[in-house]
Parts: sequence; structure tokens; C-alpha cells
Amino acid sequence: MVFRFIFVIFAAVFLFFAGAKEAQAAVLKLQPSGGTFTVGSILNVSLFLDTEAEYINAIEGFLEFSPDKLQLVSPTTGQSIIEIWTTQPRFNNQAGIVELRGGIPRGINVSEGVITTLRFRVKSTGTAIVKFTDKSRVFLNDGKGTDVFRDTQCAVYKLVLPPPAGPIVVSETH
Repeated sequence: MVFRFIFVIFAAVFLFFAGAKEAQAAVLKLQPSGGTFTVGSILNVSLFLDTEAEYINAIEGFLEFSPDKLQLVSPTTGQSIIEIWTTQPRFNNQAGIVELRGGIPRGINVSEGVITTLRFRVKSTGTAIVKFTDKSRVFLNDGKGTDVFRDTQCAVYKLVLPPPAGPIVVSETH
């Protein structure tokens, strides 16, 4: 009898915690997620948010990039789901970091919402990585500020020298 009682209590506690789940819904993505780019060219990397059918109202995005390979020329905020930037996007080319903080007052539910586009200049050959850090957060529009950041996808770029230009031919008749 005592064994049955303990078993029932254990099962009830297990089912309670098994049924309780943390809200985790947001995925941050980088596009393009890869490719080959030449030294001296411009690489535009767009940051996207997938809320996975939840409504969110604020984002704190922290990114790292390879500062020896890439130089951030500018982040753009013109085309963005972010309606209010709590601070303008900040970046440091020596440390290879980008900070983005903003909100959407009424909340938003999107599968590919553009947060910003980062414009990088390719500095040298090799492999460059751009990724969101673990400090990134996405907040649910629930009045509690529940962090629903679930996953991120990094981007890896191959950086190469441009092909030789070849000879310059000049003719006064042609």
C-alpha cells in the first residue's frame, strides 16, 4: 500500500515536470550562410529572425566575425522588422563584434523577418566565420520578457584572391 502511494506520487510529479516545457521559439539566421568571395569585394550578410509561430517584441543580438578577414563597413537599419532601436547598432572591427538591440512594440510573428544587413569588406584570404553568440536573446511578447531564443545558424565564407586582370589593350583605331 505504501509502495503504491509512493509510486502514484512519483508518477504525478514526473508527469507534471514532463508536461511543463520552457517556451523556446526563436531562431536567428545569417544569409548567405556560406560561399566564396574575393579579397576587396563587398559581402552583404542579412540577419533573419524566425519566431516559429510565436509573437516576439524585442531582440538583443550579439555577433562575432573574423576581424583579420572581414571589415564591417556598416550595418543598415532601413529595411528591418525592428521598429525601435534602443541603441543604434554598434560594432568594433578590431574585436570583431556587433551589438544589436531593438524592439517591436506590438510584437511580430515571422518566419523570415529581416533584422539588418551587415556590409563587410573582404580583407584577406582564408576562412571567415560570422556567428551569433550565446549572449543573444529574443523576447516573447508576453508581458514578462520571456527569452525564447532557441537556436542560431552561423555562416562560413571562403575568401580567395581575385583572378588576374590580364593585359590592358589600347588601340586608337578600334
